[in-house]
Amino acid sequence: MAASSDDRGNERSGGGGDEQEERTDGWMATYADMVTLLMTFFVLMFALSNADTEKAQLFMFAMSREGLTADQFWEIRDRFTDPIEDHGWDDMLPGLPSEGGDDPGGLAALQAIYNAMVQYIEAEDLDGEISIVYDGEYLLMRLASDILFASAETQITPANREKAEVIARILRDTFIPEYPVEVVVAGHTDNVPISTPQYPSNWHISNERAGNFLWVLLSESGLSPGLFSSRAYGEYKPIASNNTDEGKATNRRVEIMISLARDNPLWNRVDD
Repeated sequence: MAASSDDRGNERSGGGGDEQEERTDGWMATYADMVTLLMTFFVLMFALSNADTEKAQLFMFAMSREGLTADQFWEIRDRFTDPIEDHGWDDMLPGLPSEGGDDPGGLAALQAIYNAMVQYIEAEDLDGEISIVYDGEYLLMRLASDILFASAETQITPANREKAEVIARILRDTFIPEYPVEVVVAGHTDNVPISTPQYPSNWHISNERAGNFLWVLLSESGLSPGLFSSRAYGEYKPIASNNTDEGKATNRRVEIMISLARDNPLWNRVDD
């Protein structure tokens, strides 16, 4: 007996019904994954748009050797509604200066030198002659050689000796015995060669200038000689182009690097 048209329709739509349903359900898993990924993306964007930039800065400080200056750290900390100590930040950021108290912390010694030098530079209007940088780990002062030494000379001129003496007194007045600092004086020149019986090269003249400046710091501060050292770089550490007179004048300089003496493995051998 011939099959009716309804039977044939049922045959076409019947046997393959389950298979068709499986193929139809498959796209839902992909769709659900896509919706989940989109939701994750928008949650991430929302989180980034509301990031606590101050805490992010502190985190970067903890992960970076350069980090923030002490002033920047305390400024950020003061904005918090709850103390950093409650979150253990002090343990994560070793070496940060303490505020006040009998034990100001090692870096507070550097901060005190920095503050005193900034006041001196501003009071005497020496911005063009002395620059100072403090990054929370070390303090670097740069003095133009032209304000200290006559051309091709290594003795500090009497008129400018006072600048070295003021720096020495600042070192003396801010000295903390529990946190001694190490002072390294470096001499630099431009690339104009010098060749005299007394100074055969720029190495020699930069060495003499560094040594003479160091001697003023040492003698006027009264601090232990074991905290001082000098270096000579000649023309080999320029910070400006030697192709111009201005650049050459910038390269002729004396640098004073001050860091905590405890960072030096020999610091505990310094005599009291």
